[in-house]
Amino acid sequence: MPQPSYAYACARLSALNKRLIEPQTIQRMLDGSASDAMRALSDVRYGNLSDATEADIERMIEREMSDAMQEVRELSPNPDVTDLFLLRADVQNLKVLLKARLLNQTDVSFTPGGLFDRETLTAMVKERQYDALPKELRDALDALEKRLEIRVEPRDISIALDRAYLAHALKQSAKHPVFSQYFRAQADFDNVLTFLRLRAMGASIETLDEVILPEGGVRYEDLYNAYEFSFDSLNRILGRSVCPNALLSGLNAMQRTGSIAEVEKARDNYLVSLLSEHKYENESIYPIIGYYLAKEREGRAVRLIVTGKRNGLSDSVIRERLVKLYGER
Repeated sequence: MPQPSYAYACARLSALNKRLIEPQTIQRMLDGSASDAMRALSDVRYGNLSDATEADIERMIEREMSDAMQEVRELSPNPDVTDLFLLRADVQNLKVLLKARLLNQTDVSFTPGGLFDRETLTAMVKERQYDALPKELRDALDALEKRLEIRVEPRDISIALDRAYLAHALKQSAKHPVFSQYFRAQADFDNVLTFLRLRAMGASIETLDEVILPEGGVRYEDLYNAYEFSFDSLNRILGRSVCPNALLSGLNAMQRTGSIAEVEKARDNYLVSLLSEHKYENESIYPIIGYYLAKEREGRAVRLIVTGKRNGLSDSVIRERLVKLYGER
């Protein structure tokens, strides 16, 4: 295998990016039936499964994401950074496997593209041994296992793992300004989203203590103090955010439409744009991570279109939910 270098990665990525599903293929999938969408995927050899049907879509996505993960690991001269993005799939799978163990379920969905395969993660959860994970996740899972012996609360699993993952990502990205900005912005958006959801539910202010994530730029103290005041009080504290304009844009859109999804959209657009600004810096890690994130978005779009059409979702709803796949390439 070639020694990882940015020059080699750049040449390899040039070929890999050409294999990403083009916007016109996505449009073709949107315009037709579920069968038409599958034919479009077959034409571009997505998943490389012969005679694939709609029932095979998850297996196709898993193949594509597993291949993308392998490519990223082989190409990356800086695995400490790229592993942060691959680890997200593992965190999601750990949540699912832990909840399945608590509920005595055996048939669980699996998010492909992480650092660990299904068998390895399943064994970790079954044996309650997490030594192979980063320290923040390992410590959180060890503490979680002790709590679960006393109280079974599935929500605790998601909160503990989200906190541990973000703490790990913030620590590991501290020496990389762009990635530090990325994860701090994610923290700001997710904490504000939590704040908004709890207020909409009429939850007590104490609930914020239970679910808040590590701070990015917005201080927990400020969120706590603004919890029982007007919406304008939230706007005033966002100046501390690492991405105040993006957050305010999302909040303003939410006020116009009444939908919290506007803030989620603002978050996703901001995080994508942050890395897109560096996608042509060939002597850097950014194009490698950009390729993996493009594969993630591609998989989400493929799943949404095929399963949406299979389940009778209207085309207008599918279009509304479809996350933008590509910027200019």
